[in-house]
Amino acid sequence: MVADLGRFRSLPEGLFARCTLDPDGCIALERQPQGFQKVSAAHFQARVQARAEGLLRLGVKRGERVILMAPNSMDWAIMDFAILSIGAITVPLYPSFSPREIHYVLGDSGAGLVLLEGKNEWEKMGGEGWGVPHERILLRNPDAARSASLKYWAQLEQDNTTLHRQELAERLGELQREQIASIVYTSGTTGWPKGVMLSHGNILSNIAGFLPLVPLRRGQRLLSILPLSHVFERGTGHFGAYLLGLEVAYAERPDTVLRDMEAAHPDIVIAVPRVFQLLYSRVRRGIEERHGLLGRFMQRGAGLSDSNRSAPPWQRYVARRLLVSGLRKKLGGRLRFFVSGGAPLDTDITRFFLDIGLPVVEGYGMTETSPVIAANPLDDIRPGTVGRFLPNLQGRIAADGEILVRGPSIMTGYWNNDGATRETIVDGWLHTGDVGSLDENGYLTIYDRKKDLIVNSAGENIPPQKIEMRLMAQALISQAVVFGDRLPYLSALIFPNPEQVQARFGAKPDTSVLRKALQESIHTALQDLPSYEQVRRFAVLPEALSEAHGEVTPTLKIKRRVVAERYAELLTEMRKN
Repeated sequence: MVADLGRFRSLPEGLFARCTLDPDGCIALERQPQGFQKVSAAHFQARVQARAEGLLRLGVKRGERVILMAPNSMDWAIMDFAILSIGAITVPLYPSFSPREIHYVLGDSGAGLVLLEGKNEWEKMGGEGWGVPHERILLRNPDAARSASLKYWAQLEQDNTTLHRQELAERLGELQREQIASIVYTSGTTGWPKGVMLSHGNILSNIAGFLPLVPLRRGQRLLSILPLSHVFERGTGHFGAYLLGLEVAYAERPDTVLRDMEAAHPDIVIAVPRVFQLLYSRVRRGIEERHGLLGRFMQRGAGLSDSNRSAPPWQRYVARRLLVSGLRKKLGGRLRFFVSGGAPLDTDITRFFLDIGLPVVEGYGMTETSPVIAANPLDDIRPGTVGRFLPNLQGRIAADGEILVRGPSIMTGYWNNDGATRETIVDGWLHTGDVGSLDENGYLTIYDRKKDLIVNSAGENIPPQKIEMRLMAQALISQAVVFGDRLPYLSALIFPNPEQVQARFGAKPDTSVLRKALQESIHTALQDLPSYEQVRRFAVLPEALSEAHGEVTPTLKIKRRVVAERYAELLTEMRKN
């Protein structure tokens, strides 16, 4: 299948080639009350084609933008491929988008068809179409659609004719690699989102580029966790998986990942660092809570003992085998490796999973690059780096440390925003806005977003993400945001891990005792860093940072400006003390 990617003119062509190659093989696992049920490639293809014909019956034109806003499901995947099959453009939106954001994207994209999940999403539009005719608004949930007097997605598969079948074949035949497949609105940490235009060729070339480093192979099973509206999940766990012959199962929700892994038995899980931070904390807690001789043996063998003496190789080997056998069973029994992207992963976490035989392939990318730019080869992972540039991309470091890339997976540009396109792509080179370095083996290390670097009063450049990752790797710290621009010291806003607080200090912990424990965690996390990267002052947040309050993006990236504005008084008070 790998060689085929170069000859495909479109993503649907690649999907249908896979389905024709193995029509009876499993392509997806659909969640049912009794568990995951296998779906054949032939059945999946038939539903994609039926929905595509239904879209033609609705009068959807070539190049028409279609908003797709719903939680992950096989239905979402079918709908996406159906839209692309008729030459229309998918505009995926996070279900968590606010009415204001939906209204903006609807106006900016000029979408003529809106596909929503159900009642909640419809109510965000105020129960009206905002200029889109009601017959052009469909809900996935049939009951919600009926109560709102709207049609539902599955109705697209009804009443199609031979004429629609012929038109679908014509539309498919006309598709070319340079045509726009999707406009992906970046959630962004500041300002209004920009619509990134990605062509069929952009995405196909990115899949071909990451395959030598991230071995997605036919017959593997992948658990889909991240929102399909996020380009990282869509490029790898959606387009990559479906075109390359993998089986895709969908997690119910991000907070049910462990339960879903045990039920779905995946070979691969693609996720953002926060998932691995939580898993790491749980594994560590499980080891640390073991008692007796076996507990001490496991703690020392896993490198979690207070002893200054390192465990002998045989003890590390035995402890690792005991740990990984139990962990694999909890994670479904078949897991081969994880893939992490979307934000930096703490080096200690990477090393821990690598050491126990469950490697995390950390990569780097952005929406504008379809999305993968670099990745660690599975057989040569270098913790602390995001790996090597994809073989079909060129990358270099500018004089100011910014990472620049060019190649076939670079976006066509920003929708309705030529000025931003010219600022981002200069002489063919995409300016990523990230600061990093390359080592002698071509491995890339990311320091931070160029605009997020803290410049303290002494002129030192400090990457806050590096410090935040270390802090959040501590069991007692759930969230951390570091500040210190133009100041002589760093300060942090900390939200403690509620489970750890409850377990260690009870339901109503003494404030001074909790602060002392947090101070010890901060010291442990940062003790080997230079003095200017130490957090000197901190305040405890009254509640967790959330997407609902606009403080984090749907992929859990912190919106620093929003956090700084909301907790301005707390930050000011910290600086006075």
